[in-house]
Amino acid sequence: MRVLKEYSIFDVEQHCTHEDLWIIYKDKVYNMTSYYNMHPGGLAILRYAGRDATLALPFVSAHSFAWSIIEKKLEECLIGVVKR
Repeated sequence: MRVLKEYSIFDVEQHCTHEDLWIIYKDKVYNMTSYYNMHPGGLAILRYAGRDATLALPFVSAHSFAWSIIEKKLEECLIGVVKR
């Protein structure tokens, strides 16, 4: 079983640019930096850079047809969990 590092909300907030882009989704932390240039929505991913995207991610209309791809990409980019 993979042990994940714990990050505070403050830790994640420090990674909020296209060159260093982390997001939170369902209390897990993802480093999406390598995915930024491939994101089909372009700059839209920056809206949640350094933030919690839990409430928004599933409701983006373009995500509905590609949810299995999104889940796979999230798993690839998983780096930790949110320290509560």
